[in-house]
Parts: sequence; structure tokens; C-alpha cells
Amino acid sequence: MNSALDEPAVILIGVTLATVLVVLETALPTLGIAGALAAAATVLALIGIDRSEATWWPLAGSAVAVVVWLALLFGRRRSRRAEAGAIAAYAAGGIGFALVNDDAPALAAAVAGTIVLAATFPPLHRAATKLLGAKALVGMESLAGATARIDRWQGQSGVVLLHGTRWNASSAVPVSLGVGDEVTVSGFHGNTVEVVIGPGAPHPGAPPPIPPPLPPSASSVPEDRS
Repeated sequence: MNSALDEPAVILIGVTLATVLVVLETALPTLGIAGALAAAATVLALIGIDRSEATWWPLAGSAVAVVVWLALLFGRRRSRRAEAGAIAAYAAGGIGFALVNDDAPALAAAVAGTIVLAATFPPLHRAATKLLGAKALVGMESLAGATARIDRWQGQSGVVLLHGTRWNASSAVPVSLGVGDEVTVSGFHGNTVEVVIGPGAPHPGAPPPIPPPLPPSASSVPEDRS
């Protein structure tokens, strides 16, 4: 006895749901929830294909579309040609599956699924790009770009005050720094921050500043005897 899961339309709905959830899991952190639900939807679709003995090979087009969407997400780039190709491949896969299995509801599901994915991918891509490009808020990565002040320094290493805490620090080249000089955190290795010269700090090897010229004194002005 056939169940609802064996219907081609339900199989296509499962494929569409799995695709949306996979893209969502890749684009945004869902702690694996979307990924787990995508796996469950995929398993249900495969069970339906097996039990109904449906002709499944057109769905290879949908699989190609998923690969293209994931590649765009991982590459953090947009390509109208690639996105249009993915939509065409997904539509061809779903519509082809409906036609070879001679199922009108599946045809409607294929069209609806294509529209949903075409509308869903762009905002998810924008959200993923914004999230991946944002500055880290926690961990050592969050210190990059912060301004620190020298507590003590010798050669290429010393201690800096950063956000009220003392950190071991190092620089790429020897530099003469004094207490209170400002440096900028450029990175880290282990628990040591890497710093570069910041505003107000002397640059390594820089010549001493040239004092401004003194104004001429009254005694230096030649006397007019005419």
C-alpha cells in the first residue's frame, strides 16, 4: 500500500526542503539544526523514491544546482550567470522528475520549489557575506586593530596594556618604545599579541625631529643708519 511519502510531489517537496536547509546551514550558523533537518528530509525523499520505484535520475539537475549554490556561498561571491544556471538546473531537475513520472502535482511542486529557491538564495548569500566579513567579537581575533599602550619594552618584545589587561607583545622589527607609547594590535600567536607602531609612537630608525627655527631676536636685526 502506497503512503503519502511515496508520491512524487511529496518527494519533490522533501528535496526542496532539504536544499533550502542545506543552503541555510551553510550560510548562517544554526548549530547543525538546519543540517540535521536537511539530512532527515533527504532520507525521507530517498525512502519515497525507493518505495515508489520512481524514476529519479532527473533530480541530478537539482543536485548540480545545490553544488553551485554552495560554491557561491563558500566563495563569498555573486555571479548572475552561475545563479541563473543553478536555477535552470534545479527547475530542469524538478520538472523533469515530474514529467518522467507523469505526475501533475509534482510538476506544480517543482515550479513552486524553483520560485522559493530563486527568492531565498540572494538574501541568504548577503547575510552569509555580512556575517563572514564581520569583525570577530570574541577571542583573540577580536583584538585585531585595537590600540594598546606600552607598559615596558625592549627590542622586539615587551608588555602592553590592552583593555585594562597586560599582554605579552612582540613586533616584527626592533623598535624603541617608551612607557605610554601607543601601538596597534595587528595579530597574535599563541597568547602573545603582535603590534605595529601606532599614533604617537616613535618609528624605528626615524631621525630625531628637527626643532622649529627660532624667531630672529632684536639684536640680530641690522641697524638702519641712514
